[in-house]
Amino acid sequence: MNENAEQLKKVSGWGMAWGILTIVCGFVAIGSPFVSGLAVTLIVGITLLAAGISMTVFSFQAPSLGKILIKLLFGGLTVLVGIAILAQPGIALLKLAFLLGIYFIVDGFMTFIVSWNVKPQAGWGWLVFNGLVTIVLGVMILKGWPETSLWVVGMLVGIRLIFSGVTILTLGTTGRQLAREMHGQT
Repeated sequence: MNENAEQLKKVSGWGMAWGILTIVCGFVAIGSPFVSGLAVTLIVGITLLAAGISMTVFSFQAPSLGKILIKLLFGGLTVLVGIAILAQPGIALLKLAFLLGIYFIVDGFMTFIVSWNVKPQAGWGWLVFNGLVTIVLGVMILKGWPETSLWVVGMLVGIRLIFSGVTILTLGTTGRQLAREMHGQT
């Protein structure tokens, strides 16, 4: 097998493994949607808190007092938002559900656009399907908000993970088949 085919086979194998892991994580999220929704909320809070601390610490490296104050302000605001999310994750989950709905719609449209750019390559249809499903999920979140927010984040993230995992797995399988074809040409 030539070097390019061997590299493609290796990368495709990792893609298939990540696809399977993503599918499993999706089923776990669906199995306990409230817990997974709160987990997502807490991860967002922790990430914002860490980013805010980092922004605040590094603000003192700015070249002027004005830029230091602006960076301190944004760093401090990011810390406060992170603390607010961690202090009341249930309320943050309601707001996160709304933002997730918007994100899914935008992500779905972007996936749909990417799919048309790779057409007619093998697997492009899965990208179209993935984009359409993601848009539908975003609309469902916004339509049921705020009543369904306590379970919808975890449930829809799980569904999204399953479809993404199937897409990754399919593209990995396609890459593996291409590697076999490349091997046959040498």
